[in-house]
Amino acid sequence: MPLKYVTVDSVATLVHHRGPTTLPGSPPDTARGRTVLCLHDAGGNGNQFAGVLDALADRHSPVAYDQPGHGRSATLDSLADIGAMAGHARALSDALELRSPVLLGAGMGAAVALEAVIADPSWASALVLCGGAGLRPDVGDDEVTRMKRIAGGKARREFDQTGYGPDTPREVFGKAFAEWVKTDPRTTVGDLTAQQRWNATGRLGAVTCPVIVVIGEHETPAARGAAEALAKALPHGRTVELAGAARNGVFEQPAALAAIVDQLPATAGVRA
Repeated sequence: MPLKYVTVDSVATLVHHRGPTTLPGSPPDTARGRTVLCLHDAGGNGNQFAGVLDALADRHSPVAYDQPGHGRSATLDSLADIGAMAGHARALSDALELRSPVLLGAGMGAAVALEAVIADPSWASALVLCGGAGLRPDVGDDEVTRMKRIAGGKARREFDQTGYGPDTPREVFGKAFAEWVKTDPRTTVGDLTAQQRWNATGRLGAVTCPVIVVIGEHETPAARGAAEALAKALPHGRTVELAGAARNGVFEQPAALAAIVDQLPATAGVRA
């Protein structure tokens, strides 16, 4: 799997990509098809998209990365808020010379993608949002408290099997847990707190590009309602159902999630 470090705002940021490798310090080759920049969920890292990147690689140029403090990127802490995360994503994209990328955001990454396009509507050509995307993330105080206890050494770090479809194979849980433990729980606390403070209500008029909001077949009614409300609030939003998945389609159905990218307008994410 091609990996590359790129320094963004003095932070060594690990980039995951596919296709031909390039020299250190040079952007990866993104000449094939659409350029797709993947934004990971709270406490995650870019390798969570490994299956999605593999599925996209034969016809597109997918790229993912570890946010600061996540996976193998530098610093110990999460960025302060969703706006700072969006700024980092844009700076990384510029450093990689990605032009009009499709942003594929999962969970917290969906909020980052939206915030980035609210800040600059001309940047991304389209969005694909999954993993519980909504006008504001559904992060409760109990979830933050539980993670704070883990970070403080007062509770065990156990894998949360909620958010997966009823027929999810055991090996999928294993892959998800292996990626989750790569990020310090203190960083995840910062992520969850940032999500709690973020709210897109009344700010989506600037998002003029096409947006697909992905709803897992086995999502809860509340999550489904939040995704539908988000799509309705977007000028060019619509929903697509992901069969066989709940919230974690990135792990559950990576090939099917990748195929949704091809439902975007033909020119979205294609180099001019």
